[in-house]
Amino acid sequence: MKNYILSLLIFSCTLMYPNSSGKEQPSSTSSEFPQNPRDRKLSAQEEKQRGIDLLAGQIIENIDGVDLKKMARSAIFETSYGFRWKMVNLHTGKKIIIKVDKDFKLISARNGDNS
Repeated sequence: MKNYILSLLIFSCTLMYPNSSGKEQPSSTSSEFPQNPRDRKLSAQEEKQRGIDLLAGQIIENIDGVDLKKMARSAIFETSYGFRWKMVNLHTGKKIIIKVDKDFKLISARNGDNS
């Protein structure tokens, strides 16, 4: 009777935890959600499909004092309020954090030092 109960217990544990092997799966949460757990990084294909990269370029062109030839753009993150990304001037290292709403209307464009 003890063997029957023991084998039943082992069988039920394997059904409940099928992936409980000694190997751990690498977690992608650190690269997928670097700052806020609600933010989701858009893939390059998704940016092109939705036309977001073009809209981001148009937003940046409208900001005074930004030379697009000297700027690099980070990945675009979808947030609860809309989208956000960073721009870095490759010559000076100056960062600009840009936030837009779901309709791609500019919410804020601030320097990396919160000014």
